[in-house]
Amino acid sequence: MPIEIHMPKLGMTMKEGTLVKWLKSEGDGVKKGEPIAEITSEKISNEIEAPADGVLNKPIVKEGDVVGIGAILAYISESSDDIAVIKEQLIEILDEPKIHQIHHDKTILQQKPLSSLRQIIGERMSESLQRSPQGTMTTRADMSGLIRLRELYAEQGHRVSLTDIFVKIAGLALEKHRLLNSTIVENDLIIYESINIGIAVGTEEGLYVPVIKNVASKGLLEISLESKQLIQQIMDKKITSAHMTGGTFTISNLGMFDVDVITPIINPPEAAILAIGTTRKEVVVLENDATVILPLTTLSLTADHAIIDGLPAVSFLASLKEMMTNVHQYID
Repeated sequence: MPIEIHMPKLGMTMKEGTLVKWLKSEGDGVKKGEPIAEITSEKISNEIEAPADGVLNKPIVKEGDVVGIGAILAYISESSDDIAVIKEQLIEILDEPKIHQIHHDKTILQQKPLSSLRQIIGERMSESLQRSPQGTMTTRADMSGLIRLRELYAEQGHRVSLTDIFVKIAGLALEKHRLLNSTIVENDLIIYESINIGIAVGTEEGLYVPVIKNVASKGLLEISLESKQLIQQIMDKKITSAHMTGGTFTISNLGMFDVDVITPIINPPEAAILAIGTTRKEVVVLENDATVILPLTTLSLTADHAIIDGLPAVSFLASLKEMMTNVHQYID
């Protein structure tokens, strides 16, 4: 009796996956536990292993196809003479790419299939905008304290990034404003005790969001080390689903680019995301009418208005700005 090979569910929010490559061909013998196919889902790659010894019999799904969780990808037979898979068992291929008619007044420079990662990013962002009413608010914030803290760590031989510091103080702010560390499951509001912060990492292939878990209980150096390890795994294409799931809040730091204001899209199923713009030296008028030059950035907070109204969002930003100003009171 042929044994079915299914598209596995690799994460809580996974709905479908892309079959990137068959590692075995039709008629090849396989051993139980041997990798037979490579798939991608939620921006990460995984291998599917053979569930039993046998012969790979007539793969149904082609390389590049997107299929739902549980869909049959192929069969393993006890011998190459087993009955071929009947048509009624063929899966419905979701969103099969189609070639659209090209207008005659346009000249094509290049045409190539959209990568599986780009498809996943598009699907996730579309899902986010469809499932939650999102609004973004921005505020200016003084970076002096964070810059000085980074310099102090550098003097001690520790290379800490501004993103690392933002992860730590955002975790502290989320402890005070738990509503932003939540989600909606069906009609229930779930507020998480664990604070797991995803950090947006851009690559040539697309955007990854590895997650630093239990931020509130970790020191800055521990966060910094974990962040470096996650980013290196992405660059080496070794990031796993365990490192890309379980987030409760996301930070996107674009401060290294010449961008002031960002309107980030929430990473579902989270309730909020914080984006950080570039830092610029600006003249600021103090309450006593004195003027000073300060390094200022723009904080942009997008929140799910089904959960978070303006007041809790503003309160979170106020706490974050206070922690930025007095960062030495919160981080040793």
